[in-house]
Amino acid sequence: MIDLKSEKGKALTKIEAFREIRAYLEDQFDLAQRKCMDEENFSKPCWSEFQAYQRGLQRAYTKLLNVIPDQGDKQHGRESKN
Repeated sequence: MIDLKSEKGKALTKIEAFREIRAYLEDQFDLAQRKCMDEENFSKPCWSEFQAYQRGLQRAYTKLLNVIPDQGDKQHGRESKN
């Protein structure tokens, strides 16, 4: 992800900035999903708390994705979720 406060980030249009943010949030959502399914994590003594934390992250990312205006384009081979 581009640092949106850098010169390159400041040069982005609003649409490009939203696309960058959406791509980052989608990547983080996917990562949290993978962590929930990673077999190594099933042996954690605090597995239920870990799962609850990851699910909370997924809900937060979903809420953020829902407030980003739809740019009407496709991201990562799928339609944007808005």
